[in-house]
Amino acid sequence: MNPFLRRQLMKAYQWVTGRRILNCLDELNRTQWLSREELLTLQKAKLHKLLVYAYQYVPYYQRTFDQANFQPDEVLTNLASLGKLPILTKAIIRDNFDDMLTTESKQRTKLARLTTGGSTGHPLIFMQDVNFRDYVTADIHRHLEWAGWQFGQLHAYIWGTNFEVTTSQSLRTHLMDWVLNRFVTNAYVLSEESMTAFADRVRLQQPRILFGYASSLYRFAQFVRTKKITDIRFDGIFSSAEVLYQGQRAYIEETFDCKIFNRYGTRDLGGVACECEVHTGLHASIENNYVEILRNFDSKEPVRLGETGHIVVTNLNNYGMPFIRYNIEDMGTWHTVDQCPCGRALPLMDLVQGRHIDMFKTKDGRAVWGGFASPLFAMEGVKRFQLVQKSLDLVVARIVKEGELDQTRLETIERTVRTALDDNVEVRFEFPDEIPVLDSGKYRYAISEIGEGS
Repeated sequence: MNPFLRRQLMKAYQWVTGRRILNCLDELNRTQWLSREELLTLQKAKLHKLLVYAYQYVPYYQRTFDQANFQPDEVLTNLASLGKLPILTKAIIRDNFDDMLTTESKQRTKLARLTTGGSTGHPLIFMQDVNFRDYVTADIHRHLEWAGWQFGQLHAYIWGTNFEVTTSQSLRTHLMDWVLNRFVTNAYVLSEESMTAFADRVRLQQPRILFGYASSLYRFAQFVRTKKITDIRFDGIFSSAEVLYQGQRAYIEETFDCKIFNRYGTRDLGGVACECEVHTGLHASIENNYVEILRNFDSKEPVRLGETGHIVVTNLNNYGMPFIRYNIEDMGTWHTVDQCPCGRALPLMDLVQGRHIDMFKTKDGRAVWGGFASPLFAMEGVKRFQLVQKSLDLVVARIVKEGELDQTRLETIERTVRTALDDNVEVRFEFPDEIPVLDSGKYRYAISEIGEGS
């Protein structure tokens, strides 16, 4: 089916489901070519609209705005006035969950529940509306087009798929995969068998794009080299959700003879930034997010160009549960290059620190992405968690408790770890008062202590 027919199929899907993915994609493809001044004007208008809505319909922000003596109209003349508002954290969201939801009945009926991957050790349950989901999907496909891909062309994912999903969820996912013309192999478990099957399908169907986690892309590239497979090529490879290290980039690019596009995105905010075909830096998707990079959280002073700071994001599309001045728990810089040679006026940024997730190992030689268990820990009673693979036979699940824990959930965690690794793996629970951070100030929720030679 050619790209034109795929668009017609998507239009039919949108008519049935009420989604607006194509509309959002067309909009983003237009706005990316606006001037910087036009983009900032558009961003300010969306920010103001969100703030007005949040003050009218979201109890948490009604209180917060009043306590800060902040009025949404202030940003129209002085964007810096947004700094009067406190930084939003995962702890604040958990403590004020119900009050952070919209009270508008029409919006509230359309909310969907989602859990972040928890790569910093703080998985989060949050709600998203249809508008947010449509822009997230559209932004991904806008980025794919930067590699020369056209909507409707086949593309492949090495991405996380939960072990336990309902039949209706599975059907919706398969339908979306079919409409968008993509196929997926589960990054949570990269076995010899699964990578062989995935490689065979890639060789047969020749998808134009490969999209996945940095560690999973690297693992697949190692597999391809080991098997001496030389006929797998892509127009572009997109790495997302993890830090892409230079060594990984070079290895993957050499293996598949194409460029990697580093993409910075999260479940709770969607796409924040992505490299274009010039690869000068990451273009911030400022039509979807208002991004601040702060020197510290006390002064809330913005950094200068090239200076490292804390990334704080306000998503402009999720009205169901607005995230305003949200601490994404990563570090970054605004790029010193003001205008990218590609012609897009979207500002450039670079990541300094970000998420890092270990690959677990199994007795039969598989590599298992450590994020497989993260959704299971997003539950009442868990303040923080960490999985540590001590040996091929032992995984320690450390949980900092916050109240009482449901024993059945612990049994689910144990079952899931064994499903991913081995039926005979011992899962030992520890309940410390705290889990220490790394020198960078980050948490790692998945750690393998097994050496490469094990």
